[in-house]
Amino acid sequence: MSKFVGYEPKPKTAKVAEDFENKLLIRRNNKSLVGRVFVDIMEDEWKLAVGFNQMGITKLHGRENEFEVLYTYHPTEESKVVRLGTDTVLENEYPARSFSSPDEFIIWAIGQEKEIQLSPA
Repeated sequence: MSKFVGYEPKPKTAKVAEDFENKLLIRRNNKSLVGRVFVDIMEDEWKLAVGFNQMGITKLHGRENEFEVLYTYHPTEESKVVRLGTDTVLENEYPARSFSSPDEFIIWAIGQEKEIQLSPA
């Protein structure tokens, strides 16, 4: 189940996050992994993280995620979107974008991550 902090998403955005969690299953190191979406929206920084794990919902004392990705955007600046993945420890930058709302950013980041995970290695 997605977790949104500092923001109440529109129903369409919540549905996109829910579909990502429920329908995307990836294989990594002979394990089937599902993602859980975490969103933190502040006035000067928007973040979307995805934790990939064998469990659908991580518990307080559950295993750590197999890997995580983090998208960061600063809406108050001419900013780029930065993606950091713990699986590759690489930081990818996407050209400056202007998102009209956190919902637009969330949907874009989820779509980007889905595309990355489903693309052939």
